[in-house]
Amino acid sequence: MEVERMKTLVGSMDGKGPAEALQAVAELHKEVGRAEASLVRRARQEGLSWEAIALCLGVSKQAVHKKYGRQ
Repeated sequence: MEVERMKTLVGSMDGKGPAEALQAVAELHKEVGRAEASLVRRARQEGLSWEAIALCLGVSKQAVHKKYGRQ
């Protein structure tokens, strides 16, 4: 599950040096991106408008449509 993987990555930063913590942050960014894409697809399948999705993500309708509109 995505959430569990994110929790593991966040927890793995404790007590690590900056290089190892940064690697965990990079992996966390990737995981968050995958989760966001999955949730946007689900939202569209369930009938949410691009405007509603954009509002949830705190971005413009154009930005969210440009990023996810052709997937």
